[in-house]
Amino acid sequence: MVTESEKSGMRYIEKAIHSFSEMLASNQKDMMTDFNRANKGELFVLHFLALRNAEVLPSELSAALRSSTARISALLGALEKKGQIERDIDKSNRRNILVTITDAGRERIEVEMTKIRKTMTQIFTEMGETDTEAFIRLFKRFFIISQKYMVDCAEDENGCRNGWEEQ
Repeated sequence: MVTESEKSGMRYIEKAIHSFSEMLASNQKDMMTDFNRANKGELFVLHFLALRNAEVLPSELSAALRSSTARISALLGALEKKGQIERDIDKSNRRNILVTITDAGRERIEVEMTKIRKTMTQIFTEMGETDTEAFIRLFKRFFIISQKYMVDCAEDENGCRNGWEEQ
């Protein structure tokens, strides 16, 4: 049986995880560069497709993930080989390719998101409610401020690294 105190403790963790997830989802590429490298971006593509739950154009993925169409094409090829996405010709416009997530892709993203959620729960539990709320507040502030200084590498002729303008 869960006590009121334990419920209250879980509420702040749920709130923190939700806030953190919202921040990451709003700018996934910039916020999770290292994590992205580890999985070569596949999880972000699968997460986007799972959330969208509809056919998506590769150009939509490119825009949403702020990644080049060439990078998206490579990711889609890798995911298709693994059976986690399908690419089909759009019947209403044969020039377009439509991407959908498969059951295997949904299973992978569910497993990976469960791992991430478990890790975040452990971290926020160890930090405690006060520090977690302070972290979320400061992280949001950092994120908002960082947007002033971010440069979109796709438009930067100087070839910035990791989305940050080189000084």
